[in-house]
Amino acid sequence: MTTYCHLSFALPVNQTFLYRLPDELKSRVKAGTAVLAPFGPRKIKGYVLEISELPAAPGFQVKDIYDVLENWPPFPPVFLNFIQKLAGRSLCSAGLFLELAEGPGRSAEVKEKVIITQKGKDELQSGQLKGKNRQLLEQISQKAFSSAFLKRKLKWRDLNARLKSLELAGLIEIRRKTRRVKSQRISSPAAPRQLSLPVGFQEEDNEVGPVFQALAAGEFRRFLLAGDSGKRQEVILKIVRQALESDGYVFILVPEIEQIARWWREAGQLGSQVSFYHSRLSEKKRKENWDKIISGQSRVVIGTRAILFLPVNPVRLMVIDEVQNDLYEQAESLPLDVREGAQIRAKEEGAVLLLSSSTPPVSCYYLSQANGELIDLGQSDRHHLCELSRKEIGCWLSEELLAEVGPELKAGQKAFFFINRKGYAGYLVCPACGYVPRCPTCQIPLILDKKKNELVCRYCEQSLGQLETCPVCHHQLKPGRIKGSQFLVERLKKLLPDFYLALLEEGEEKNRIEDSLKKINSGKVQLVVGTEYALPRLQPGSFSRVIIVEPEIGLNLPDFKAAEKTFVKIFKATELLANQPSSKMIIITSMPDQPAIKFGADGDYPGFYRQELEYRKLLKYPPFSLLVSLTLTGRNLRKVAGTSRCLVEELARRFPSVEIIGPKVKPRVWHKQQKEVRLYLRLGGSDALSAFHDFLEIFSRNSRQIRLSYKILF
Repeated sequence: MTTYCHLSFALPVNQTFLYRLPDELKSRVKAGTAVLAPFGPRKIKGYVLEISELPAAPGFQVKDIYDVLENWPPFPPVFLNFIQKLAGRSLCSAGLFLELAEGPGRSAEVKEKVIITQKGKDELQSGQLKGKNRQLLEQISQKAFSSAFLKRKLKWRDLNARLKSLELAGLIEIRRKTRRVKSQRISSPAAPRQLSLPVGFQEEDNEVGPVFQALAAGEFRRFLLAGDSGKRQEVILKIVRQALESDGYVFILVPEIEQIARWWREAGQLGSQVSFYHSRLSEKKRKENWDKIISGQSRVVIGTRAILFLPVNPVRLMVIDEVQNDLYEQAESLPLDVREGAQIRAKEEGAVLLLSSSTPPVSCYYLSQANGELIDLGQSDRHHLCELSRKEIGCWLSEELLAEVGPELKAGQKAFFFINRKGYAGYLVCPACGYVPRCPTCQIPLILDKKKNELVCRYCEQSLGQLETCPVCHHQLKPGRIKGSQFLVERLKKLLPDFYLALLEEGEEKNRIEDSLKKINSGKVQLVVGTEYALPRLQPGSFSRVIIVEPEIGLNLPDFKAAEKTFVKIFKATELLANQPSSKMIIITSMPDQPAIKFGADGDYPGFYRQELEYRKLLKYPPFSLLVSLTLTGRNLRKVAGTSRCLVEELARRFPSVEIIGPKVKPRVWHKQQKEVRLYLRLGGSDALSAFHDFLEIFSRNSRQIRLSYKILF
């Protein structure tokens, strides 16, 4: 019998690889161990997913594992199962996710040095070597460098091949040294204690009784906690304390780092059991918190998606705060929806998954209510005034601004202008022929950035010099009707010159944003203009006037959730308003009767939910159908488009009842070199999803150089 290992590497390859496990390494290798293995001409780090005994050798060449990399316990079996299921769902390599699970300072390094040999020195002095080989030897003749440094320095695509050939010729030597890191041992779970209802359990807590029962039983259950933010955090704190009665961990996930600040008060009440964990911590603090979590000193972890990959168990409770936030969808590297990943882990751990939001997704609310998983705490009464104005923003600023905002500012109050459009104007237009400058790549109107005096594409971020005249009829171009944040700042500075103004939008310098927030909180800045970027960074209830400018812009987007997203933005903007009779919210819109705007202004989630549900039922949108977004990504548009056509043909053949919309070329915001083709599928029901996933898994393995991912829209 020969022992073999199935390895996964931190590479964009959706498959595992078979290696032979030498006898001298058997005692050191288990499932979840990191090893060094040959992969092509290189030796790289891989993760053991499975160990098996085979009576006979397979019918192909199998290489041996080179070495064990790290001197620490392997990943816990439950955690390893979670990673494999998550990788299978994401059509990705498990090694990519396991790499995320390595804590700060834990990752073993394989250091390489390229050293010239005596034979290489002789060849260099003889003058027989020419071209790139001579240049490479001259580079390392005085000092040994790593291959990574040489790649950055020389920028040769064929560098690996040249290093291999020179090594075989004996002109260079590549020395590899593995640095093993001895890390904090992962704590082993103690025997669980039987949970009981909390000591302070009151009759009014009956609505969260099922959560306590699920915690006591140690079984997976999913709940949606809806309602006012203050009420929700109070209930979550009770549930967290109950979960801590048993041995295990509590994870609280937030969509972005700025929203962690809203949990500081709760963290203070739980004391030393809490640790924060996210990418913006210093390396020292991150390592310190990691050791506390792994050792079990801190059992409540608050942070972003990074905490999903902490290799600890058992996890008793997972809370996803602001579950409606699309920032949980990760697009810049691994295709991952953190909410779905949290559900996979909660199922594997037998944990309670608690979704929390004051504006939960319509589909999530509907399904939770149907399955008996809804806990609705209701909204607090609102006492502020609300006014909807049909006036154009330029006219409103000229006629009503001083009367509405001026007295409040003089009294020391603060005003917030919410406009979800960057730049000076949404587009330029020729008044004579109607020409609109568009991005040559994305074919969408270019935003006028007056500060930089250029036109910018909001998708691919391509910038062009400002056009002053129409290239068709040579008339003067003018800003279109849709105005942006720069226009608002310019007008406000002219009309209210005596008050300091701060602009909060994505793209501003980090130090400038932090300085503006400090001045806003201290009262030095009373006038604030911001986009959606500003909403989670400002303190709720800190403004006496909130003016929302043209929120209907987002309603025209080709997205069945456009109304829901518009409602959420208005709702979140109104939370910044002080809940007092003297406070006032003003919405400047041409569509005051649109349900998303009307119900958002009133903070009426139930009213919007009922209206939106009727609309979706009529058009068979989720939750009344299963809608899937399928994305193909690669560097070569021709290959991506060709693969998408083959995929559509195969889908139509295998799933004739599936409705296919697309494919369509989409821009990649996060990487200009990446080309993306997207299509949408309407499946018959959840029963077809399993067969659909199996088909995509096989198709993705056969489609090299193309990354395939899918997302269930809800």
